[in-house]
This record gives sequence, C-alpha cells and structure tokens, in this order.
Amino acid sequence: MADAPFVATLGRLPRGKPRAHSLLVRILRVFLPMIMLGVIGLLVTLVVAHAVRRQAAAHNDASTPIRMVNPHFFGRDSQGRAYTLGARQASRDEASFQTVLLNYPTVTLDVNGLHPSTLTADSGVYHEDTRILFLKGHVRANNAKQSNFATDEATVNTHTGEVVGGAPLASQTPLGDLKSNKFDVYDKGDRLVFKGGVHARLNQH
Repeated sequence: MADAPFVATLGRLPRGKPRAHSLLVRILRVFLPMIMLGVIGLLVTLVVAHAVRRQAAAHNDASTPIRMVNPHFFGRDSQGRAYTLGARQASRDEASFQTVLLNYPTVTLDVNGLHPSTLTADSGVYHEDTRILFLKGHVRANNAKQSNFATDEATVNTHTGEVVGGAPLASQTPLGDLKSNKFDVYDKGDRLVFKGGVHARLNQH
C-alpha cells in the first residue's frame, strides 16, 4: 500500500478556539501599545493641566489687590511731628505696590501739637515712596483754632506737613470768611496763602 502524501500545514491558522486565541493575540499586539501610549498621553495632559491651573491660581492670588478695612498709618514728618492717616477701606494699586487707594480718608497733622489739623475727603491716593497724599471730593479741613476750609481737591505732603490746593476754596476763620481759586497751607496751618480770585469778608471786633 502506497504511503499517503504528506501535506504541510505550517502557516495555516488553527481552527476553532486555537484560531480565535491566535487572532486575539495578534489584535492585542497591535492595540496594546496604542492603548499604553494613549494612557501615558492622558496622564501627561492631566499633569500639565493641573500645573497650569495652579500657576493661574497663584497668579490670580498675586494680582489680587490687598484690601484693608479701617486701616491706620502712623508716621512723622521731617520735623518729627506725628501724623496719622486712616480710611474706611484701603487697597493696594495693582499697577504700583507703593500706591494705596483710600475710601473716605482722614489725615491728622501734628497729632501731639497744640493745633492739630484734620483733613477728610471722599477718596484719596497715598504714595508711600514720596509720602504724598492726594485727596479728592468734598475735602474738609479744620484745626484747633476753629478754622476750617472746604474744597474739592488737596495735596498733603506728610513729609513736610504742607497742604496745597488746586481747586476753589472756601475758608472760615475767626477773622472772617475767605474764598480763592487756589491755596497753600504752611507751618501746620499757621500760614495760609490764597491765590486767584480772592474774596474776603472780615469780622468786626
């Protein structure tokens, strides 16, 4: 009896369960690296997004102006006279850390002297580097000599104790009433210089 011909089966896929298993292995070999790369990419994206959010939060915290309620600043001028500066609310200017924005500020010059002067306003800007205070809106001033004045703008130099006004002024003193377009205050309020359109009504004694 002649031998049956030998038929090579190498390279053929097995049938049934072995064939399905072999196909699954081939699919996994292709897709597993892709899945791993996708997972790594997702993790990298999450880490980067978290870092960006933390940096943005830190930037927002740094750029948020510092706000203070009922702050009070104390200092002395060039002659050693004490002054105080307060407000209902204060905040740092976002553009300049040396600049303080004030709501309803109050500044008192020569606090411990015989004739302290107090100025109030609707708003103010204080520059810590130059120690200059700008007052605006219903600026009012009075001192222990029963003198007071009203204007809309005034500049207070807390270093020298001088006050300069660039807006019309109405002043009431024991000597009488004065009006002018501009004014300067020197020597803790002992010397006032009125400029432009000066009108006075002196009291008779």
